Amino acid sequence: MLQSMGKNTRRVAVVAGAAAVALMPFAGSAVATASPRPHVANTSVVIGEPLSPPEVPQQAVFIAKELGFFAKEHLNVKIAYMPNGLESELGTTANSITLGMAGGSDSIEAAAQHAPIHAVWVDYQRLDLVCIGGPSIKTVKDLVGKNVGSSGAGGFAQTTMDACLTAGGVNPAQVKEITMTRAEFVPALSSGRIQAAVFHADDAYTVLHTIKGANILDYEYKTLPNYWYGSFNVRNDYAATHRLVVEHAIAALIMADRWMMNPKNNAAFVKLAVKNTGESVGAVQTAIKFDRDTIHLWNTSCAVSPASIAFTGHLLMSQKSITSVPSFSQVYNGSYCAAALKMVG
Repeated sequence: MLQSMGKNTRRVAVVAGAAAVALMPFAGSAVATASPRPHVANTSVVIGEPLSPPEVPQQAVFIAKELGFFAKEHLNVKIAYMPNGLESELGTTANSITLGMAGGSDSIEAAAQHAPIHAVWVDYQRLDLVCIGGPSIKTVKDLVGKNVGSSGAGGFAQTTMDACLTAGGVNPAQVKEITMTRAEFVPALSSGRIQAAVFHADDAYTVLHTIKGANILDYEYKTLPNYWYGSFNVRNDYAATHRLVVEHAIAALIMADRWMMNPKNNAAFVKLAVKNTGESVGAVQTAIKFDRDTIHLWNTSCAVSPASIAFTGHLLMSQKSITSVPSFSQVYNGSYCAAALKMVG
């Protein structure tokens, strides 16, 4: 696991359908498509991407752009960097971005607040998050009365930090959440400003190799196996008037995920991810291996579980992030992905 990773470190300047469908591994060419294809005119869209620089899990948009998958779908994509998934969701709602990547919890919270948006695809499915404590924190219970990192009330970082605490038998009210951007988590833990935070696999690598005595408190894919991790969202009015654009965007992203999940592309993937993230080769290699081989992170089809969305909604309810759990149809519309999948085959 992450404890046995190499010693290269990241440049520390930086932050789920009607039934469950099995994840489909991809072994062929990433650009093979069904024919004929519905036509879409050349269209410019802005895709909101959480985290700047992006982490390894958030590479689909960048891979789709750099390898020409968006261009193949006649889409001119501009990437808008957002500080976190909540801001991406708010940007989509406000119509300042066309489509937005976010956390599944962000989509559920938006639906609970009757925001005029829907999730239309699940880009990554299982949590690659690792809850890490500082040198004096050996178990979750050691966090009682201590400071922990959060990116704001209702945000993905707070939700997953609360999940780490709950899994370890600690009520979130027993700690003090310090609000900051995800980019500040590593230096804040290093300086002792906070005593724990939840990190993506690549940042976890950095923490474990730069903070002597840091301890893994929880692998969240184990303690929260049914948690809905990542979503791709669009305003309802835009989707209604630009259906083909939404479908082609999803098609490009599926092709990117298939490319990333194919081990034959590993060397090229590492090179691109190092460039996009600014992380060390060791951190990127470790995160790709963990995300691809251990938890099968990237969605190569339209796999989505209503049970996963329901589980996450009830978890948010228990954490008082929402006051009612929205229905599956209020959160997710799978028709766009179904059409996209027909395109890519």
